[in-house]
Amino acid sequence: MPKPLFLLLVLACTAGMAWGQEYKPINYFGISYLQLHSSRTAGPDYSPNGIMARLGFMMGDNLGLELQTGLSQTRGNFELNSVTAAYLYAGFPYERLHLFTLAGMARTDVDSAGKSEISENFSFGFGVRWRVAANLDIGLEGMNYAERSTYQVNAFNIGFVKHF
Repeated sequence: MPKPLFLLLVLACTAGMAWGQEYKPINYFGISYLQLHSSRTAGPDYSPNGIMARLGFMMGDNLGLELQTGLSQTRGNFELNSVTAAYLYAGFPYERLHLFTLAGMARTDVDSAGKSEISENFSFGFGVRWRVAANLDIGLEGMNYAERSTYQVNAFNIGFVKHF
C-alpha cells in the first residue's frame, strides 16, 4: 500500500477509536457504474465505462473513511487499468438526502499512447445520496482521480450503497 494511503488509513482508524464510545459506526459497501471523461490525449469522445467498488467506515454522523477501487474498459489509445483510493468522507445529511465530499489520495494505473504510468495524486469529489430504504442509498458523484499535464482521469459515478 502506498505510504500516503497507509497514513490516511491509520489516521482514520485512530480517530474512529477515539470516538468509538460515543457513536455506533455505520459501515457500508457499494458498487457504482463508472463513466470516465475529459482525457486530453484521448480526445473529446473518450468515455469508456467501468465499475467502482467502495467500502466505508463512518466515525460519526458526518465524518468517515472511504476506500475505492475500480477499472474501466479499453477505448482508443488511453486505458485506465485500475484506480485505488482512500478518502476522508464529510457528509451533510438533510432528511433523506445526504450531500458529501471526498478528499484523499488516489493511485492510478494508466496506459496512454503506448506508455504505462502509475501515479499517486491528490483526489477529490462531490456527490449526493438518497436513502431509499433503512439501509440502502442510491448515489451520484463526480470524481477527479488524477490530473497530469498530458491527461486527466475524471469520472461520473452512479450506484448504490448498502449499510451494515
